[in-house]
Amino acid sequence: MDKYFLALLGEAGATGLAKGIYIIRKEERFRIAYENELSHWEYFKKFKRSLLEKPVYYTLFVVGILVGIMGMAAIRRVVNKVESQALDFYYKNFDISGEIAKIVEDEKHHFIK
Repeated sequence: MDKYFLALLGEAGATGLAKGIYIIRKEERFRIAYENELSHWEYFKKFKRSLLEKPVYYTLFVVGILVGIMGMAAIRRVVNKVESQALDFYYKNFDISGEIAKIVEDEKHHFIK
């Protein structure tokens, strides 16, 4: 499968998840994460488009709301798992330079301690 297609859907989902969490937890770090994920999604839209973007976004938006309701322990677990898998994907599939290096750096800052 095309790495740009997977990245596009991954970032659409990450944007939905971040937005859902931010709606429940009005914290600056979640707003920043949402804005970062949205910019990553916009970046991959330059290379690929799909009818699946919106369904993935809205599905993970609802998941984000549910995770946000479950509290910080659930948010931490889900966000750290998602970000860890995103970093693995980028390291395996892309040359980490230019805009991809910025995306990877943003993803590193989304981890919750």
